[in-house]
Amino acid sequence: MPDRVLAGIDGYPKGWVIAVASERAITWRTCGVHDLRPAIADLDRVAIDIPIVLAERDWRACDVETKAALGRAGSRTFMMPPRAVVELGLAAPNELVQERCRALTGQGVSRQAMALSERVLAVDALLPDVRLAEVHPELVFAAIAGSVLVSKKSAAGVGARMQALDPWLATFGTTSARLLERCPADVPADDALDALAALVGAHRIEGGIAQRWPAHGDGPTIWA
Repeated sequence: MPDRVLAGIDGYPKGWVIAVASERAITWRTCGVHDLRPAIADLDRVAIDIPIVLAERDWRACDVETKAALGRAGSRTFMMPPRAVVELGLAAPNELVQERCRALTGQGVSRQAMALSERVLAVDALLPDVRLAEVHPELVFAAIAGSVLVSKKSAAGVGARMQALDPWLATFGTTSARLLERCPADVPADDALDALAALVGAHRIEGGIAQRWPAHGDGPTIWA
């Protein structure tokens, strides 16, 4: 049986950055926010850092649990509001967004979470797609490094993420430094590293060793 083609995806300013593992090699792709369908057409497993499956009311249990799992770094999980809020989009009056969110969850929603709405809905339009799985790069890094890492916006955080990835990347005959050198020039380093972490997540799911939040159930699920 031919090797299955796996990918990890993260958002970047111009759309999506995709790390693809095929035949023991890792390559890069990029595409616009609304161009994901053709970009992943040939892939067998796709792990993406974006909310998949929206709640109709209340907060998604997977967001609540991953926020808790990250401890002091819990702010790295954006609480995604119910569908009726997401569909308003970032351009909607903030007063309306907050009113609807409070009606459905009892709380307001951050502007950072609402800034993801276009991407969330772009992926939602691809569903159902059994190849797609939601991952959390911060939890993937914690799984392979043994602890939650310092901020990815710091030099120390970038270095820690590269160090965590390199033992796994060695099985492909490469390193994070080499892959960053080959990544499209318009992709920020932290987004490329998150795409690689998502790719690790895809392999962990494929290998049956990934942890999931919540641990059981068929609702929205985050993997790492």
